[in-house]
Amino acid sequence: MNIIISIFVIMLPTAEHSVNRGTASIVSAVLPGMGQMLSGAQTRGEVMLWVDGALWVTWAGFSWYRTTKEEDARLVARSRAGADISIKDPKYYRLLERYNNAEEYNEDIRREARELYPDDPDAQRRYYESRGYFGNGQWHWDSDSTRIYSYWQKRKQARAAGMTASFLAAGLVLNRLVSFIDCMFFLSDNTREPRLGVRTTPDQNGLVVCWRF
Repeated sequence: MNIIISIFVIMLPTAEHSVNRGTASIVSAVLPGMGQMLSGAQTRGEVMLWVDGALWVTWAGFSWYRTTKEEDARLVARSRAGADISIKDPKYYRLLERYNNAEEYNEDIRREARELYPDDPDAQRRYYESRGYFGNGQWHWDSDSTRIYSYWQKRKQARAAGMTASFLAAGLVLNRLVSFIDCMFFLSDNTREPRLGVRTTPDQNGLVVCWRF
């Protein structure tokens, strides 16, 4: 038990008194609100800590939703268009949104090759072969409605969830920045006694970790 208590003392060496601004700022940059709590500004610290937790949970939810919708879209592409979902290139899945089949896309590539290299058939062929999709990479949607209202709609939902997740990730960074700045420049030197503390036992033979409610 004494070993465990010693670990707490090492982790929180200044928990008995308010920590200095530098230490509080560094702690809050890692875990928003903790620097405020260790310094005795309980309400501010708890708010930032709860906000951080809510942001993490929400970010995880939207990230999961994005991955799920992306996977659903790929399964639709495989079953309804014969697409090769083992291909990792994001461009391939964007093309599945735009073109009804691989032949239409390949024809556009052939046209681009002729425009880029009008007098060089070999360059045209190389351009066409390097950018076209052939064999297992070909696809053909069974209907426009499937491509638009099933595949594209799921991809749209995945993109929206991904954008929301990106904003939430920015919120996590911002919360840390706000907590850091608050500790560094706006934390009062006269905060009340912190709830978390380490005190000696009555017989002076050990230490106890206390949480004041």
